Amino acid sequence: MFSESHDFVIGGGTFNYAARDVNISMHDGERGLRMLYRHASTSALFNAEARFPPPLCHPGTREAILKELKDWVKQDTPQVSPNDSSIRWLYGPAGAGKSAVAQTFAEACAKDGILAGTFFFWRSDKSRNNPGGLFTTLALQIAGAMPELRPIINSVVIKNPSILTSSIESQFNGLILQPWLKVQMHQELLGKPPLKRTRIIIIDGLDECSNSRDQQRILFILKDAMHKHPLPFRILIASRPEPRIQGSFNSPQLRSICHWIPLDDNLYRASHEIRVFLQDKFQEILHRHSHTMEHVPRPWPTHNQIDVLVGKASGHFIYPSTVLKYIDDDAAVPADRLNVVLGIQPPEGAESPFIELDALYHQILSTAHQKSPKLVHILGAILVFGDLMSVYNGLSREILVRLLAVEMKSLGALHAALSGVHSLFSGPSPVESDLCFCHASFVTFLSNYERSLQFYINKSAVHDYLAQCCLSVIEVEGPKAFPQSLLNLNTGSVHLLEYALSNWTHHLTYACGTAQLLSRLDTFNVYSAFLTLFQSYISNSSGTMSYFIGGRPPPWSLGNFLLQTYTIQAHFKSKHNKVLQHFLGISTIGFTIVIDGLKIPIRFPSDLYSQGTWAIAGKIMSNIFSEVMSQVPSHSISSLSEYLASSSLTITPFLQTKDLLDC
Repeated sequence: MFSESHDFVIGGGTFNYAARDVNISMHDGERGLRMLYRHASTSALFNAEARFPPPLCHPGTREAILKELKDWVKQDTPQVSPNDSSIRWLYGPAGAGKSAVAQTFAEACAKDGILAGTFFFWRSDKSRNNPGGLFTTLALQIAGAMPELRPIINSVVIKNPSILTSSIESQFNGLILQPWLKVQMHQELLGKPPLKRTRIIIIDGLDECSNSRDQQRILFILKDAMHKHPLPFRILIASRPEPRIQGSFNSPQLRSICHWIPLDDNLYRASHEIRVFLQDKFQEILHRHSHTMEHVPRPWPTHNQIDVLVGKASGHFIYPSTVLKYIDDDAAVPADRLNVVLGIQPPEGAESPFIELDALYHQILSTAHQKSPKLVHILGAILVFGDLMSVYNGLSREILVRLLAVEMKSLGALHAALSGVHSLFSGPSPVESDLCFCHASFVTFLSNYERSLQFYINKSAVHDYLAQCCLSVIEVEGPKAFPQSLLNLNTGSVHLLEYALSNWTHHLTYACGTAQLLSRLDTFNVYSAFLTLFQSYISNSSGTMSYFIGGRPPPWSLGNFLLQTYTIQAHFKSKHNKVLQHFLGISTIGFTIVIDGLKIPIRFPSDLYSQGTWAIAGKIMSNIFSEVMSQVPSHSISSLSEYLASSSLTITPFLQTKDLLDC
């Protein structure tokens, strides 16, 4: 490891490891510490050259959360009680600023002399993207920060050098836990009081440890030790809320000694602090670029421009940080670059203002897409559904969750497909957040091919996918609703069926028409779909169908369904040279409705569609009423719906019979 190490010198009989606020002098007799150093990941330290310049909180920002952490440190006891919240979990989505908080807190603790050790995981660094160097690195720092433990740790390594390549469980036990227990026992034997100050350990980016099971192992080791022993440490762990990490923190034992700290915009006023950050940084840019900015009217940026940037940040510092780096380029005019960011003018050349942000999104999506090939389809569905919600006030994201769950066969499959992108959603999990992205900039990224490349959302392909989702819902949920009533379904399923019946033709209209969709349409029973809509119309379950007045779809919805079916078959014939025979039949020839064995053929005259959807619905109901009255004269008009609702109904292709009613 010496080839990649920084900040150390060897002179005479002394080995010095110096890193700004940490200085460990190792003498000839401390052969164990020398060996320990060789197995430490020094690039993971808070003050490592490999991390320079480290992320830091801008002055005047994150003050509330830093105060909370400092107050936690001030709760000083001789040892941390197992019942105390000895662990803090700082969590938030990608780009929320977790590492900046951890770094700022680490520097404050080092300044106060209470820092025991730090470890900053990083996915791209082989020396710190796995747990192998975690506890050796912490043990090395603890030896330098706590003189009582130094000789014991040195002795452990000399006597048992294999511990340096043992399991992380053995390393924590042998290099950290047992040395402390020996010190504690020695203090008691001598009748001395226990140590008076607790020390801080900071582990940042646990989610960047490449194996999720290793993440769980680390948390179990810390939980087990802190729960069973009065150790002199408080531990801050920062990470994204990935499923296995969150599951571990939810375990009863860890929950009892851990306090959760969400990097939440509402809780910590992140948007206000982002505004302060932007205003201060833009003033610095104006000062540095005074000559190139002489011609720019003041104030710059305007209040409205600041508002736009704050809105795009969605409470996360990564967006403004990325934007400011782009604007502050020495070879550019900052005002012009701000206009590029705001979309007022195109960028010059191939340079993008969002290179770092795009790299983050690509890294997250690339890893997740390997495990979930349907991921892009799902993200696209979320994006397109958001467009629909802006038009139709009655829609809720719960419908989208149910829609995708039906297409993927289960809600569990949807959870699994999104497990790798938790950090891009606003809630504890993508599904629990109602599929709400936490970054407004992520939607922009997905919608721009030049930025998202293979993850670009083609909306026609998404409509193709959503159309298939709707077909699945109609096929699965439709038969459950009748012949009794829609009360057979829970409210969520009713709303889902309503959405599918109301929007399947909308999605088909904008679909690109993949071979998979065309195959689904060939086998889709359009007569059964129309029966579901017809039964919902005559059903007595008033109030269950919230999208329709009085609990029933208006009469024109029957005609509208047939008109849309006619339009769809014409569209696919023209665009894809595909004849959907059953679509053509039900919408241009007619159909037969069978009521308790009574066959009532409904045939459409050629000019019926020109008369409007009310005329179509009127013809259907008048034909049914006339035929029912002729066969069952005891029923009056007022009880027709009740009669139909209690009957066995089917709809089949049109039949030529002598009883044909052709108006």
